[in-house]
Amino acid sequence: MIFSRKVASALATTAVALSTSRCTIAAFSTGCHVSSYRRCANFLRAASVDTDPILPSFSTKEEYTSYLKAAGALPSGFAVGTATGNFVSVEAPAMGKLPIKATVIHLTEGPTDSWAAVFTSNKFPGCPVIVGKSRLSGGHPLQAIVINNKVSNVCPGGDGIAAAELVCEAVATNLNLSGGANSVLPSSTGVIGWRLPAKELAEDIAPAAIEALQTESAFAAAEAIMTTDRYPKLRSKTLSDGTRIVGVAKGAGMI
Repeated sequence: MIFSRKVASALATTAVALSTSRCTIAAFSTGCHVSSYRRCANFLRAASVDTDPILPSFSTKEEYTSYLKAAGALPSGFAVGTATGNFVSVEAPAMGKLPIKATVIHLTEGPTDSWAAVFTSNKFPGCPVIVGKSRLSGGHPLQAIVINNKVSNVCPGGDGIAAAELVCEAVATNLNLSGGANSVLPSSTGVIGWRLPAKELAEDIAPAAIEALQTESAFAAAEAIMTTDRYPKLRSKTLSDGTRIVGVAKGAGMI
């Protein structure tokens, strides 16, 4: 994917801001579609609040949350939804029902082939990474991302790739995506070695996240991908021409 110098500079600034908190960029979104560029640019200039290069001090968690919600204003054409459900780990049933969250990011104006991803070079990548590499190398247009916390789907028992694909298929079906599961990118974070609760995610949690889709802020995604993080992490930047970049991250592992 090719960016102008201005967009590339802004992406670098966002990446550095996130990395200073020992975070990893989980996602970013840029700009407006050409057909709605002027309308979107004017809206962003009027309404968007960017994160400061160095975050101010906050006296309460509520102040920090309000700040990030405002700074997480989404660009036109993006929607985010999250939901929480429960599962029982096959590997640790004595722990009983455990909470798990799903996040869906939807490109509301249609699929795009202008997308990029950076994956680990580890010789034993997680199943979502294997699926993601396949999507990228296959040149499939992208229209949605589905993320779960709690279980990383790395070295799981059973078929972790099939589990990831099942969740992608459910997202594609519920969003009525013309590209099917191939237009959905999976991502997982959490415990290594556990099987992904694909049935619960596909049948209940991901559909609930889709029902909760909203176009106001990316904050919900920053919060839902947390595992052992104490606070959600988000940075944003609006360029002078209206291009908007929003990044979310987690600090206890890599998505």
